[in-house]
Amino acid sequence: MAEQLEKYPTAKVVDIENALDEAAQQHLVEVKQQLVSVEAPEWLHINELRTPVIAPRPQFEPLD
Repeated sequence: MAEQLEKYPTAKVVDIENALDEAAQQHLVEVKQQLVSVEAPEWLHINELRTPVIAPRPQFEPLD
């Protein structure tokens, strides 16, 4: 598929989407879902020290 995209660099996204849709309806393409492990960069990890406070914690008053 990458080769086809390189052949037609001026193709519009809508045209590519329509072509893929037609190919899928004719069972010419196969959908393959696969999880791939990646080494996430350090800045992407969430830790409690760097997590910004978006809103104050709610406080509740006891009911009588």
